[in-house]
Amino acid sequence: MPSRIILPELTLALTKVRTQNVTPMPSKLIPCWHLALLWATFIALLPLDAQAEFATRSGSAYIEHQVLTTTARLSLSITGDPAEALSKGIPLTILVETRLYRASLLSQFFEIATWQHPYLIEYHALSNRYTLTRPGAGTHETFPTLSETLGAIADFSVEFNLPPGVAVEDRLEVRLRTVLDRSDLPGPLKLRAFFSNDWQLQSNWQRWKVVHQ
Repeated sequence: MPSRIILPELTLALTKVRTQNVTPMPSKLIPCWHLALLWATFIALLPLDAQAEFATRSGSAYIEHQVLTTTARLSLSITGDPAEALSKGIPLTILVETRLYRASLLSQFFEIATWQHPYLIEYHALSNRYTLTRPGAGTHETFPTLSETLGAIADFSVEFNLPPGVAVEDRLEVRLRTVLDRSDLPGPLKLRAFFSNDWQLQSNWQRWKVVHQ
């Protein structure tokens, strides 16, 4: 029968046509190097000034008569939206966070105590003056400029009694950073500050070993 002879050839021809006309679908997955490039571009476009306005230049810690003393030289600057908010009467709080770590037998350090030291800054339009309040110490100072106000925080020093269970001979380490506290901001401003780079003011954690006097 002729049809039986032609049918396999026709089937083979149709198969070739279908194979030639099929266009491979592009993959929807983004290569890893594309993602890395996009992320690097995003980081490069972020403003650097806000992230460099709080820094710890130097520091030290020592123990004498069961008292731990920590000192640090801070570099602080407030500009942009936070400075504008301050000029409109919204107080700002700067936190200096200090943590004490102890080394284990494997030389890994574990946190054993933490302290926060708030500094409240307010601007008073009538007197055109800034006030700096240390709630923990109960002190109150007045300055003509914001720069001078921040300068009063720059030479940081604090004393603690050693926590219970900490021996003088323990290997200890102090870590410190400075951060602009956004938790006390008014509701609408708090939401804006969460997404704005101008409000992401914090220094990196700096660490140094505790010296025994």
